[in-house]
Amino acid sequence: MTIHIQQLDAPLKPEFVDELINLWNDNALETADCTLDDQDRQMIQQQLKQYVQSAYGAVFAVVNERQEAVGYGLASIKKDLVSDCLSGHIDEVYIAPVYRRNKLGKLVADRMMDWFERHQVSHVQVSVDIDNQSALRFWEGIGFSSEFYLLKH
Repeated sequence: MTIHIQQLDAPLKPEFVDELINLWNDNALETADCTLDDQDRQMIQQQLKQYVQSAYGAVFAVVNERQEAVGYGLASIKKDLVSDCLSGHIDEVYIAPVYRRNKLGKLVADRMMDWFERHQVSHVQVSVDIDNQSALRFWEGIGFSSEFYLLKH
């Protein structure tokens, strides 16, 4: 199995965007038990386009030997207006189930961390649903720790 991870740049190939959106739909089915409608797909397509066109966003694709997307990662950088520091945000990571347990999620995270380092971010954070125990174990296993719980009403 030959897999590589590439950071995407503009312009995005429409067929590749469709593959990423289909993976996003699989992620939605797994984590929220719902599918994307046409409006969701259009918004995600726009988000991917914005990420690759911005110096503050990055899309990483996990690609198999047939040049098909089998996973992805999205990262962004935000500037704190008070401290003037840059913070990194891991917005999405997803690997198709048949490709899991091959350390691909860690490889995507490593590529994101390299990207953050090149942009001199002060810290990196990822939001994880507290009920998603496998995601919590994954992020903690690669060095992230719980900082606080976000409460919502």
